[in-house]
Amino acid sequence: MAVVLDKLYGVKPDVGAKLKALGIKDNDDLLQFCKTPADIIELARVSGVDPQEITRLVHRADLARIRGIGGAYIRLLEEAGIESTADLAKHSPEDLRQQLLSLNQQRRLVGRVPALAMINGWVAKARRMPTVGAMAAGNNGSGAK
Repeated sequence: MAVVLDKLYGVKPDVGAKLKALGIKDNDDLLQFCKTPADIIELARVSGVDPQEITRLVHRADLARIRGIGGAYIRLLEEAGIESTADLAKHSPEDLRQQLLSLNQQRRLVGRVPALAMINGWVAKARRMPTVGAMAAGNNGSGAK
């Protein structure tokens, strides 16, 4: 399910406008455009957007492919060190939920941490999902994390 750029967590209006001008209107388009680390660098060059910012958006676009992971939960997952579906797939749902509970207790990032059943679904889906775009390359070549 595609998420329009305006609804993707962390897309600033000026960045969204620059990407839309290049024909990138949602997370699927962004992932299609950024198939390799070199593509991220090229998009940064033609759009005038910092490559690290593009990389963060690509990571968020990847996570947004999973139903139920919206802006607030992307932020929570990022704070827990999870930047992509590949990262998510490596976690035990039980351990991840405990980590998210602890993190949210300290920082109050979301109103409610997702239930274990939801996290189970996310992890299961992440494990079945094909890796797309620059995520398949392992990193972005820009030194960003």
